[in-house]
Amino acid sequence: MKAITSNKWVLLLVVTLVITNLVLAFIAFSQKKSSRSDNSFKTQVGLSEEQAKIFEEKKKNYFALMKPHWEKVAELKDSLYRHLGDERVPDSLIASYVDKWHTINRHSDIQLFLHFREMRAHCTPEQLPRFDSVVTKMVTRRRR
Repeated sequence: MKAITSNKWVLLLVVTLVITNLVLAFIAFSQKKSSRSDNSFKTQVGLSEEQAKIFEEKKKNYFALMKPHWEKVAELKDSLYRHLGDERVPDSLIASYVDKWHTINRHSDIQLFLHFREMRAHCTPEQLPRFDSVVTKMVTRRRR
């Protein structure tokens, strides 16, 4: 530490880099990611302000409905992977966990499809091809 404090240029450089990193981290984490993707969706489909409000409300309702299901899947996976070190875990137990979360995921996928179909009903005929394209890209990107 004495070597750094004796060389004031190095100390100044280190302090400058630390401050710069803190500022960049603050900027990066203070921006809302969802607003950027919502604006992108809004502009890509060409939604009006009224449509955007309807879509945002439906999105909030969908996430509120699905959050318990996603949490249940996380709990099931956590419960299964707690048995990872146990060599005597029966295959039936593994299959049981996987079947349960596949059932929940199946329900989630059906709800997602119905959600987008309901949102599609609020689009104008000109917006429908863009909506279908953007939603298809969103859903396939989510699975990767």
